[in-house]
Amino acid sequence: MTPEEMDKVLGAHFAAEAAHDLDAILATLSDDVVHDAVGFPVEKLRDPEAIRARYEFLFTAMLDERIEPVSRRYGDDFLVDECQVTCLTGEGFPGAPAGQRVTFRLLHVCEFRDGRISRENVWQGPPVPVGE
Repeated sequence: MTPEEMDKVLGAHFAAEAAHDLDAILATLSDDVVHDAVGFPVEKLRDPEAIRARYEFLFTAMLDERIEPVSRRYGDDFLVDECQVTCLTGEGFPGAPAGQRVTFRLLHVCEFRDGRISRENVWQGPPVPVGE
C-alpha cells in the first residue's frame, strides 16, 4: 500500500475511535488482525469481540481526548505513528487516578494488508498530570 492509502485507512480508524463507533473500528481491521496493546493484562487480541471489549474499556478510561500528531514514518505496508494525547482519566486508566487530566505519548505501529489494518501495536508512555 502507498503511504496515502495507509493514511486513509488509519484516518478512518482514528475517526471511528473518536466517534466511539465500534462497528466502524472493527471494519478497518482485517479478519485475522492482531491487536497488541503493550502493557495490557492480555496484550495480543485476535478475537473481534475481545477487541470490541478493549475499545469499550478505553472509551470509559480515556475521556475528553485531544490528540496532537507528532510524526509518521512509512515502510512497505506499515507505518509508525506518534502522537501526544491529553485526556481526562476515567475508571481503570493505567497509571493515574480517575478524574485527573493527563498527557502522554502514544505510539502506533500498524501493518496493512488488502486495504485494512492487519496488526496494530500500541505503546503508551507514562501519564503526566496537566495543570488546570
